[in-house]
Amino acid sequence: MNHFVMAMVATIALSGFTQLKAEAAGTPPALSTADQSAVRALVDGFADSWNRHDMKTMHDLDTEDVEWINGVGHDWRGKTTVYRGHDAFHKTLARKTVMSIESAAIRPLAPNVAVAVATLRFSPLLAPDGTEMGGPAKTRASFIVVKRDGVWKIAHFHNTVIDPRFENDDMPNWPEATSPPEGNDSKK
Repeated sequence: MNHFVMAMVATIALSGFTQLKAEAAGTPPALSTADQSAVRALVDGFADSWNRHDMKTMHDLDTEDVEWINGVGHDWRGKTTVYRGHDAFHKTLARKTVMSIESAAIRPLAPNVAVAVATLRFSPLLAPDGTEMGGPAKTRASFIVVKRDGVWKIAHFHNTVIDPRFENDDMPNWPEATSPPEGNDSKK
C-alpha cells in the first residue's frame, strides 16, 4: 500500500512539475486526451450541424464574443451576427451544401486555449434557379477554441479557399526564403 501511495504522489508531483517546466519554457502544456477529444468533437459538430443546415446547433458551439471570418472575407463579430449571416447563407446559396473534414490537427496555444486547423471540402453552392455556382471548394479553416466553465467553444474562426495551384507548396522552398528577414526577432 505504501509503495502505491508513494507512486501516486510521485506521479502527481511529476505531472505538476512538467506543466510548470513547460510554462516556464514558453510552451503550453499538452492537451489532455479528454480535451483533445472535446476539441475534435467541436470541429466534427461544426461539420455535422453545417450538413444538417442547423444554424442554432452550429452556433451553440460558439462563445458569445466569437469572431468569424468566412471564405469571402466577411468579418462577423458576436454570436448573434455570426448566426444571422450563416442562417441567411444556408437559406439561399448554401441550402444544399455538404461539407466533409479531410484532416484536422489540434495543438494547444495556452492553458485552456487551442487551435484546430482543418482541411474542409464543400459541395458547390446553388444559385436561386438551382444551378451550381462554381465547383466544389476545398478550404483550410482555423478554429481558435477556448475552454470556459469546463466547456470548449469556438472563439475565432477563419476559413480560406485553397488555391489548387499552390496546394502542395505549404512550406516555402524558394532559395531566398531560407532565413527570416533582417530585423526579425524570432532569432532571439
